[in-house]
Amino acid sequence: MAEIPLFPLPMVLFPGGKLPLQIFEPRYLDMVKNCMREEIGFGVILIEEGQQVLKNAEQQLPSIAHCGTYCSIVDFDQQRNGLLQITVEGQTKFAVRDQYENPDRLMLAQVEFLPEEEDIPVPDNKQHLVNLLETLTQHKSVQQLGLSINFETARDVGGRLAELLPCPNDFKQRMLEMKNPVIRLSELERQLLRMQDSQL
Repeated sequence: MAEIPLFPLPMVLFPGGKLPLQIFEPRYLDMVKNCMREEIGFGVILIEEGQQVLKNAEQQLPSIAHCGTYCSIVDFDQQRNGLLQITVEGQTKFAVRDQYENPDRLMLAQVEFLPEEEDIPVPDNKQHLVNLLETLTQHKSVQQLGLSINFETARDVGGRLAELLPCPNDFKQRMLEMKNPVIRLSELERQLLRMQDSQL
């Protein structure tokens, strides 16, 4: 078990994924400064109900998922307007065992880091998903992230597709919580078919 700060967001980050964030709330500015000073990371976790930004002292903290991704800060830029732009990279999944807040209303959690998924090759009958991911990575917005992707492993291919495809967050969260990367690819196949059917 370990205590980590949490950054609840209306999105899902997977291990190996990168996410640009603009930091402006004092509680998160302090968190980022401390993480950089101590060379530690924080947890990105999906908001299931509630708001990301606290507008007053009485506002409740959001309800969050029970599984998230521990990430490290890989780039930062202090902008002229005082906002901090950072890029984080997902490292490993964790399960929340207990959560609470500090006096600055920063959410903290006792977490259990989950085992790394097995490094399984992409099956031959899933190669079309590799082709789709290769197409998606040609988009300028994706290239700007500087992702390092192993197109031969089901873990990498499934994680990047789950992040990049325009799927609902509850689906992406289910993909994050899966332990078998090949089953994740099969679920992504089914989701792609549902998306195609909805456009007919």
